[in-house]
Amino acid sequence: MKIEGYRHALALAELQPGIPQACLMADGERLCLVRVGETVFAMVDRCPHRDFNLSSGDMVAPGVIECPWHGAQFDCRTGAVLQGPATDDLTLYAVRIENGRVLVGPHRSST
Repeated sequence: MKIEGYRHALALAELQPGIPQACLMADGERLCLVRVGETVFAMVDRCPHRDFNLSSGDMVAPGVIECPWHGAQFDCRTGAVLQGPATDDLTLYAVRIENGRVLVGPHRSST
């Protein structure tokens, strides 16, 4: 089933709660997916501070991802910077779960 504007990312079963995961989309875009409970968040897989892959980082609290390079922290739900050195928010994407599949939609504004 195709949902207009949404792209298949991966099967929900492949996404472990609390562990950031890189996902290379069919168009070559690299996203970071994070599962918090039954909710999945999708963001560009790069820290806006120095372009390091966020998917290599850790979840330091529910819904909070930390870049492994300089320790910048972001709220996965809003994209907001919670701790520097980053000053720019993350680009987030709409996410839907359909039939056990994670579908990523267009980017949405942060906060």
